Amino acid sequence: MERKITIEEETVYKEDYQIRMLKANHLEGILKMGGRGVNNSSCYDYDVSGKMSMRSMFERSKIGAEDIKIFLRDFKMAVREVETFLLNIHCILLKPEYIFYEDGRYFFCYYPLSKKELWDEFHVLTEYFVKQADYQDQECISMVFLLHQRTMDENYSLEKLAAECMQSHGEPEGIKNAEMEMEQEDGFGEYDRSEHDWITEQEMGASIEEMLASLQTVSSLNNTIVEEVNHVAGAMQNTNVGSEEILRKMSIMERSSRSLQEIAAAFRV
Repeated sequence: MERKITIEEETVYKEDYQIRMLKANHLEGILKMGGRGVNNSSCYDYDVSGKMSMRSMFERSKIGAEDIKIFLRDFKMAVREVETFLLNIHCILLKPEYIFYEDGRYFFCYYPLSKKELWDEFHVLTEYFVKQADYQDQECISMVFLLHQRTMDENYSLEKLAAECMQSHGEPEGIKNAEMEMEQEDGFGEYDRSEHDWITEQEMGASIEEMLASLQTVSSLNNTIVEEVNHVAGAMQNTNVGSEEILRKMSIMERSSRSLQEIAAAFRV
């Protein structure tokens, strides 16, 4: 059964040379696409039968080193293919929901109306890799760190960057460990330290958010305790307030105090 996705934009549809080129040729790594006009809008349909988007793939799983390597291989091939047919490489979409996977290969949408720079979009994609990376996979983390760092440079070369990733992470583990030890002995460990700091920062991101939420809870509980202390003190001075009401307020204070102690214990190292 054929399955399609459609990208629609409010502009009059025009079938230019790009559409004709895509219809007349099969481009490796580029999804089959058809264009049409609907009222005053342009619609582009992509055949994604049997394929899964990158976003769907990694919603519940993490990106590993092999995933990155396969992506880089197929991304380079798609860029070369688009250039071969004299099309615009900046029309390749790099949002995870528009990158599709099937049988060990990635496929890309070619969107003729795209107005964004491919190299900027690739950097944004590396930020997605950062969030979805498997932090138990050291090779993956090193590659993601390298990609994210290098794509911040102006006029970086995709070919050179991909080659650097493959060369840096295609060697046997024993050789890499030996080289790292030699670098540390010689005093050239700055790159590794910056990578370690970066990884730690990413892993701590969620923890910091949890800590801030806990601190807000602490503040709220503290205010509750102070408020209930005042209520109890006032109730004890007021002979019209029954003992049951005083005990209820003291119970609230006890629960709030216990919660505060549990949160405080969680912060202890």
